[in-house]
Amino acid sequence: MKAYAVALLGWVLLPLFAFAQEKAALNAITRVTVSGGVVEIAGSQKPNFTTFTMTDPPRLVIDISGAVLSGVPEEIPARGFGVTGLRTANYGSEATSVARVLIGYERDVETDIQVSGNVLSVKVLEEGGQAVAQARPFEREPAPAAGTAPETQAEATPPDTAQAQREAQAQEAQRQAQETAAAAEKQRQQEAERLQAEAKRQAETEAKQREETARAQADARKAAEAEEKRRQAEEAQAKRQAEAEAKQRAQEDARAQADARKAAQAEEKRRQAEEAQAKRQDEEEARRRAQEDARAQADARKTAQAEERRRQEEARAARVASAEPPARPVEREPAATPGISARRKTLEIVGFQQRASSSRVYIRTNERVQYKVSQSDREIILELENTQIGKGNNTRALDTSFFDTAVARVDPVAGPDRSVRVSIRLKEPVSVQTRQEGNTISLEFPR
Repeated sequence: MKAYAVALLGWVLLPLFAFAQEKAALNAITRVTVSGGVVEIAGSQKPNFTTFTMTDPPRLVIDISGAVLSGVPEEIPARGFGVTGLRTANYGSEATSVARVLIGYERDVETDIQVSGNVLSVKVLEEGGQAVAQARPFEREPAPAAGTAPETQAEATPPDTAQAQREAQAQEAQRQAQETAAAAEKQRQQEAERLQAEAKRQAETEAKQREETARAQADARKAAEAEEKRRQAEEAQAKRQAEAEAKQRAQEDARAQADARKAAQAEEKRRQAEEAQAKRQDEEEARRRAQEDARAQADARKTAQAEERRRQEEARAARVASAEPPARPVEREPAATPGISARRKTLEIVGFQQRASSSRVYIRTNERVQYKVSQSDREIILELENTQIGKGNNTRALDTSFFDTAVARVDPVAGPDRSVRVSIRLKEPVSVQTRQEGNTISLEFPR
């Protein structure tokens, strides 16, 4: 009953303090403890609270309005003196903030709730410890004694006076009874009105609590919906970004594949061009060898015929040697270089050949020839002495700039003093290796 009275007192005072607390600072609940069945709730201000009980299991709920929990754990274990544990939670926001403390009990108990300063205490009352108010029975006037007769009273009091007193007493008793009944009726009506007012205030408080709970739930739903929308937006953004990155990677892969195909096609074209050039050079070399073989055979026939004529002439000279004096031998002009005749040579072919590790420019004459080489930064001059260009086709320049070599152009021209000059233009300064094998002079250029 005492807890119920305190709760009713809180419901009565709640509307009076609501307006004053709207602009006041929140009550910071910093300590919730339990010891020996007594729960203490301490804050920065005097608590403004309401309470209600719950069953199955038994619980007492204390809502402190205009308050917020600060540094208090959500669950506080306890055991003994009928208390099973405590739970705390915050509801609402700003001025509507409510700090809730729920106390669990082993069984239905009576509690004593008191406020001392900023501390609210809840104590479990022992069974039988609550005071119970009882009304004392109405005391009636003692009945007259058995031996007292009306006559005796009549003797003490005159008959008229006694009758008047009895009537006066009866009227006073009736008036008192009426006043007592009126007071009882008034008290009953006041109690009924008080109970109705308390029930109304309790209903309003419960409605306000339900409204605040609904508002808190609505705020929680809105917050959850906003969080869900934010998460969905982030997922959509991440998905779009992943799709854009995948598309960019696909485009880059496609470009890389296209570049690889182009490079492969260019390499294939270059290889085919090299193979065609090598094939042409091989065919030209085969024709050259065939021509050299035919020329060698012709030279051999000419040499045999000349040797036969010389032998015949020597035979005829021997036959007339006895009749004529011996003739003086004719001195022949010696060759300029051992192994190279003094006859004028003929340039037969100028060619170019690309190899795996080098490129080669070769010049072929009808026989070995005396030559010299001079080199500048971007040009090499090969001068063939005592040589002439045999065919007009050999005066055409060779454009080799499209090959991946250092040689850009080979240009044979007639030089001074019965010589032939072969100009070799270079793309860049490189070293050169020159050698002569038989009737062929070759210049090797590294890649």
